[in-house]
Amino acid sequence: MTPGVSIVADDTLSWGLETLGPGLLLRVPSTGRWARRPSVHLDAAPGYRIRLRGGGQTLLWTRIDSYWDRAVFVRGTATAPQVLPPLSAPRGRAVEDSPGSEAWWEAWNWRVARALVEAPLPVLHAGHWCLHPVRAIAAEKAERHPVSPMEWGFGQPPLPPHSLAAMAQYLFAWTEDWWESLPEQRPGAVLGLRALSAPEDGRVKSWRKRARDRTLPPVLLLFVDILAKWVVLDGHDRLHAALLEGVQPPLMGLWPFIDRPRPGNAVREEGALFSAEFQLRAGATPEIVDRVNRMLLLNFTSEPRGTVSRAWPLPGGLEAWREEVSTRRRRGQLPLLDDSDWGWLT
Repeated sequence: MTPGVSIVADDTLSWGLETLGPGLLLRVPSTGRWARRPSVHLDAAPGYRIRLRGGGQTLLWTRIDSYWDRAVFVRGTATAPQVLPPLSAPRGRAVEDSPGSEAWWEAWNWRVARALVEAPLPVLHAGHWCLHPVRAIAAEKAERHPVSPMEWGFGQPPLPPHSLAAMAQYLFAWTEDWWESLPEQRPGAVLGLRALSAPEDGRVKSWRKRARDRTLPPVLLLFVDILAKWVVLDGHDRLHAALLEGVQPPLMGLWPFIDRPRPGNAVREEGALFSAEFQLRAGATPEIVDRVNRMLLLNFTSEPRGTVSRAWPLPGGLEAWREEVSTRRRRGQLPLLDDSDWGWLT
């Protein structure tokens, strides 16, 4: 018998996110279709060069500075793949529980989980995944970028989403300064995989009514650990409708995670306590207290869970990367990066 995907209730207490309801854990076997590279995935080349693929086409090229000072992003010319089946109005009304209630979230969790398992363009790969309601925070409350990936640690909890409204400014290429990052570029920012539809679009108009009624189905986000961003997998039009109506859309987060059983370590725990005391001396603002609490949980939990985005070797390696990026530049699309950014990206 071929093993299938196991779906159970999430018993994790230390994700560190503001959540609105229950979640699910998906345990994906390493056999059959799950052993292959999924349709939506990351590829990597040397020098922190990351490529996001979907439906056989490149959606995004990113290079991160080795000192974690900056990153350059360039979008592909492909449209975002249809990961989940289009959500019709009748299917969107199929969940009859009170919107935002625990039963409502549980029903949507199971609907989305099953859709992900059955999706013809898979996002899931072998390993453990969490599907959970998440709440957006103000960009000003988001944490800064780390000085290096080592500061982030291997397998930290996902960061809260923010800056949904920035999706309306769909850029084709841009740079981010991770030393003095703008609020909407801090870890946890939400990134759309396609330009938003026009406000006059029929689907957007239909969803705007649902947004006003507070009956909008959730938008599905995927956390990409290496980029510290959430990408919209499903629900661009629903998110746009909510923005136009000035309401917060319900958000459902998806992320892969690892279990890291570990014994107690006096040096690690004492170091965490020292760090907590040092940070609190600077002023116990709510943001600092929240960060310190998450750090202590991470260091004192015997079996912490954290997200790590898997990437596959980019076929052709660095030579293929340079050819792709150079071809993308020749095709053009305003606004373009300056020559130094293009040169560094390749």
